[in-house]
Amino acid sequence: MDIEWFEQTQGAAEDVISVFKALADPMRLAVFQCIRGCGGAARYEIESGCCDGGMEGGVSLCDIRCRMPCTASTLTHHLNTLRDAGLIETKKQGRVVYARILPDALVRAACFFTPETK
Repeated sequence: MDIEWFEQTQGAAEDVISVFKALADPMRLAVFQCIRGCGGAARYEIESGCCDGGMEGGVSLCDIRCRMPCTASTLTHHLNTLRDAGLIETKKQGRVVYARILPDALVRAACFFTPETK
């Protein structure tokens, strides 16, 4: 392994490591997938099939909590870990907190594994 390559990629590697560490926990991955799969639906109405997202691309933490088999404190811990890894952001609007995916972290991880072309 080339020492120069290692030194050049060390910062990027740390970003990728934090992303994979955050997603390595099965419950945290489920929380991430819940946020990602919701498509911004914060309030889903069964009768009409309509969604009312309070934050573009975001889902309310209440809705995440309803779908996850964990306590509120455990969910908060998982959300904090995902936020610290740069995978999500949260925003409070009134009394409701929304979470949304930040795709840049996933793009950086994908780019890390993409071979450079010369």
